[in-house]
Amino acid sequence: MRILVAEYAVGGGAGKNSSLLQEGKAMLATLKLGFERLGHEVVYPEAEQDFAAAVERLAAWCDAGIVIAPDIELARLTRLLESKTVNLGCPSDFVAICADKLRTSELLRAAGIVVPRIVTADEVVRFGTRSRAYISKPRFGCASENVLVLNEEQRGEMSRPYDNPDCFISEFIRGDDLSCSLIASRSSILPLTINKQYIRMENGRLKYCGGYVPYAIDERIAQKIQQISMAVITTLGGAGYVGIDFVVDDDGAAYVVDVNPRPTTSIVGIARVLNYAVADLLLRAKFGTLPTAAELKTEGTFEFKLS
Repeated sequence: MRILVAEYAVGGGAGKNSSLLQEGKAMLATLKLGFERLGHEVVYPEAEQDFAAAVERLAAWCDAGIVIAPDIELARLTRLLESKTVNLGCPSDFVAICADKLRTSELLRAAGIVVPRIVTADEVVRFGTRSRAYISKPRFGCASENVLVLNEEQRGEMSRPYDNPDCFISEFIRGDDLSCSLIASRSSILPLTINKQYIRMENGRLKYCGGYVPYAIDERIAQKIQQISMAVITTLGGAGYVGIDFVVDDDGAAYVVDVNPRPTTSIVGIARVLNYAVADLLLRAKFGTLPTAAELKTEGTFEFKLS
């Protein structure tokens, strides 16, 4: 088959953002190598003036494809892909739900899945930030981009997120930053690995700096994270590759803090340690049958750091 891998940063959509380009190149290289080792031809847009037009043009020439892009752009780009060829990624309807971080949180909470509590600006003002911290994040955003920690050190910045209707505020959960990577077909969900996320704070903002795959944690917590992750996908009607971000607090409670309906940077490490290529699993999820959890094996670990 001829397969399109449309990665937003490499394709020109992110301009000259060096951090996004570094991640994009690594994800593109991982999927490209995986598909080529299976005997498929891979095409991809590179430094295009109009990334969406390139996706539409190349998709019409391919047997299947996948788009990797910021969540706010991903639903529109996925619909373009779906109109021209077979989508190996998450369905556009699922992507659209996940792009709205507030709606996703509300849907998960209604299903009994633990998420950080949403609070009002009045509540933050009433209780203050001396003894507790909060998070302000864009309702439509990508990963930790523009996520602001509201605590005593950031009091001078607090008026901006309070007045911004495009942001919402939740309690700040302190704990271990983890993610769970999964691939789902319409009939089964396969957890791949649990990963450590390196998150640091810069000037009151959270920044993703890489990760460690796979991450060894208590088996009971690992099982809990996998079960919750599968429940998230079932609740939201997902399929394809999904990365779900968690914070596990000191009491072992696992909070879902983000749902990424696309390949994430963790695939770079997963490709090094898993006995199945991510590309192979994407094709199996769409055209065949996924392996069982018992058939998945990992060997070694892989650490990746972003500048």
